[in-house]
Formats: sequence, C-alpha cells, structure tokens
Amino acid sequence: MIRDRLVERAAEQHGYVTTRDARDLGIDPTQLRLLAARRRLEHVGRGVYRVPVLPRGEHDEFAAAVAWALGRGVISHESALALHDLADVNPPRIHLTVPRDNHPRAAGGDLYAVHRRELPGKDITSADGIPVTTVARTINDCMAAGTDPYQLRAAIDRAEGVGSLRRTAAARLRAALDHTAERRPGRSGGASA
Repeated sequence: MIRDRLVERAAEQHGYVTTRDARDLGIDPTQLRLLAARRRLEHVGRGVYRVPVLPRGEHDEFAAAVAWALGRGVISHESALALHDLADVNPPRIHLTVPRDNHPRAAGGDLYAVHRRELPGKDITSADGIPVTTVARTINDCMAAGTDPYQLRAAIDRAEGVGSLRRTAAARLRAALDHTAERRPGRSGGASA
C-alpha cells in the first residue's frame, strides 16, 4: 500500500517525505497531494509532506529543513551549534549548507539561510539522525560568520568536555578564535590585547 511505504520512509526522516522520496519508492508524486487532501499527510512546503501519525520530535524543524533542501542539505553554522547542543544560540533562520548545484525549492526559503559549498565527507556527521556539520567544521563556520566569541569558547569547552572534540582540536580552535577576536575590534574572545 502506498501510504505504508511512505510512512516507513518518513519514519527514517523524522516524519517527513518529499516528492523525490515518492519517486524513489515508485510512487507518483501526485499521490502525495491526494493524500494531503484527505488529511493523511500534512503539506509542509513545496514538495515536502509530514506523516501526521508519526510523533513530532525535538528537532523537527531541522529535519524539515533538510527535506526542503531535497535531502541534500546539511544543518550548519549556528543551527548546528544548537543541534549539537553546544551553545545557547537561537538563530532567526535555520542554516543549511548545500552543494553548489543544489537549488532548493523557493517556497519556505525565508525560513532558511542557505550556504552553497561542497563539504567533504569528513566535515559531515549526524545528530539525532539529521545530517549536520561536524563540531570542528561548525565552530570554524561560526567564527567566519562572526558568531559571538564567548558562545564559541563555551561551545569548544563543552564539546571537549563531552568528548566531541579531542584536546588538540579544541586547542587549535581556541587559538583560531583568539586570532579571529584580535582581528575584530570591539569583540571579546578571551584573548588579551
């Protein structure tokens, strides 16, 4: 049955399915619209649906963002800090890094900050089954984007404390953070001037 196959796929993706998933399962994507009209699916965004019988989770908004990016997006920057539970940040939009050739759907785009770049596999991991940049890549991206150095120092300390960063990697990131803070006047990163 069509719905059973969709539910099975959605269970692997925090309750979300896309028209691309339907095609991969040999289901005509128009069936998704019909199921949504009968309230068997919730239409979330262009080409993105949620199976309402599956429970919502703590990180639903991140899973929806990855689905919106056609399954090729990776949660990144301050959103990755939040997903890794490393800092008390609340970015106004969810940050996604997508391959340069990926052009996510326009509808819903105001919810997301899209960064286009090729990420090597070593910079991608998963948290709660959601693709996300590694802790080191996340902190480097946040440094480059100007995230508060105090938050980043706390994130490095926490990541090292829980074993997400090795001591040498944490030391390199602290040194880079100090260097970045020295170059940005008026920002405090813990480095002495």
